[in-house]
Amino acid sequence: MKALRQMGGGFIIAVVSILLVIGGISLSLAETYAPALPPTPSPLPTTFAVEFASPLPSPTFAPALPTDTLASFPTATLAQSVCSIPPGWIPITVGANDTLYTIAERYKTTADNLDKSNCLNNLPPAPGAILYVPPVPTVTVIPCGPPAGWIKAHIVQPGENLFRISLLYRTTVAQLQSANCMGASTIIHVGQMLWVPNVPTSTPAVTSTATSTNTPIPSTATPTFTITPDFGTPTFTATSAPAPTFTPSPAPTITPFPSPTPTQ
Repeated sequence: MKALRQMGGGFIIAVVSILLVIGGISLSLAETYAPALPPTPSPLPTTFAVEFASPLPSPTFAPALPTDTLASFPTATLAQSVCSIPPGWIPITVGANDTLYTIAERYKTTADNLDKSNCLNNLPPAPGAILYVPPVPTVTVIPCGPPAGWIKAHIVQPGENLFRISLLYRTTVAQLQSANCMGASTIIHVGQMLWVPNVPTSTPAVTSTATSTNTPIPSTATPTFTITPDFGTPTFTATSAPAPTFTPSPAPTITPFPSPTPTQ
């Protein structure tokens, strides 16, 4: 009997343990599984019934009048001129008094070339507009300055010019222009200081030969008397002295001096 009781108690414990295990498994499955929510019914739109006391009369329209149909004519489409800026051209801003001719003269081109390259269609450029022009050629600057030994000592006097100054200092006009950075200009001003060679000035003088005047001295004939020994009639023979000889002196030579050029 005691053995049966022990076996019965063990069986009951085993059954309870199995039930607990099965319950734990079912609880874990229930927690991980999300139940599908039931569909929420959408609310139906509320309709309102409108009742009119009396029906409105429907409007009557007059028959439409026939309208004139305008005939469509083909319009002339102006062909757009195709222009492109030449390579190397630079943009400038048009001034208030600028025209195509003045700009073309300034940049060594023609007004027609500027008009075509900038698509102006023969219209004048507006002040402040951007215009493309050819680049200005680079000017090669010739170095200038006084050579070694020159001094800045000559003061231009009234009536002097570069040619006269070059004679004073035994140089050339081109050397004076280069030493004073004058370029091709020959304009000098009274009181201006010029670079000149450090040499004594040579003053050209006018040389003239005095003309001697030879005054001829008239000679008087002296008569001579010859007496013949036969006591005849004496004959008188008049002999005249020889005429004076005049030696012509050379004409005076005058060295011309260059006329002064008015100083501008």
